[in-house]
Amino acid sequence: MEFKQIRTFLEICEAGTFQKAAQQLGLSQPALSRQIFLLEKELKVSLMIRGPKNILLTFEGEKLLNYSKKLKDLWEEINEAMNQRDKIISGDYSISAGGTVSAWILPKIIIQLRKKYPQLKLSVREGDNLDTREALLKGEVDIGILTSPVSLPNVIARNFLKDTIVPVAPKNHTIFQLQKNILKQIEKESFIYYHPSSSMQIIIDKKMKSLRKKLSPKVGMELRSVESVIKSIEAGLGIGFLSIYSLTSQLLPLPIPELTMERNFALCYRKNLRPGISLLADEIIQISTKLYN
Repeated sequence: MEFKQIRTFLEICEAGTFQKAAQQLGLSQPALSRQIFLLEKELKVSLMIRGPKNILLTFEGEKLLNYSKKLKDLWEEINEAMNQRDKIISGDYSISAGGTVSAWILPKIIIQLRKKYPQLKLSVREGDNLDTREALLKGEVDIGILTSPVSLPNVIARNFLKDTIVPVAPKNHTIFQLQKNILKQIEKESFIYYHPSSSMQIIIDKKMKSLRKKLSPKVGMELRSVESVIKSIEAGLGIGFLSIYSLTSQLLPLPIPELTMERNFALCYRKNLRPGISLLADEIIQISTKLYN
């Protein structure tokens, strides 16, 4: 069995017909048929049936398709490893992270990466902590940025960034005129919270639980995105909580130390994958250190 036979098999499966696959590979249909014939002869099974409009995989063909995809990934990993002599990061990579990191932290990092590595293609998927964790474990993304601590099987977690979460209000809010008892005063205000499953809200809930005897907030809104929370606070609909990285010119932190929270982010990737991922992780951490520390 030769890898070109596997490549031909995969191309036919993806194209749906021998004709389309032949065009994409720059080969004749008889040449493709010959490759599949040799593959079936060696495996001693029938892999596909030619229909009037497309091909149909047999049961054995479906099994080979799963193995062929793994072989293709392994081949790409081998090629990438052989090209890492000069630590040039190239190829397609994907990152999943929460709203704050995706919107306010990663963009500046990606700009620096693209300048240094023009051949690098990096996509970002926004999702909450649970979405990111699942995408990472399923192999849907190469890197996940999660709230620390992280303990996942076969996952490497590296310190990425420290964050501070502060209570905020519009800069023209009358609460900034108060000199004392601000914590008690904000009980009269409506609070804008995040969706209960978001990592930000979990941290806020923990803080509020510890202050139960001092503060009983009235929750007026529960929103899914950081942008929605920002717009609602700016509109004067209530007091909310934001990362210091996502503060806008229209908002100011409230001088309430009791409501200030800390969190750490970890940059995570699965073990024993593409060598370029660890190099990319090194670069992201180095750039973030220069930009945000």
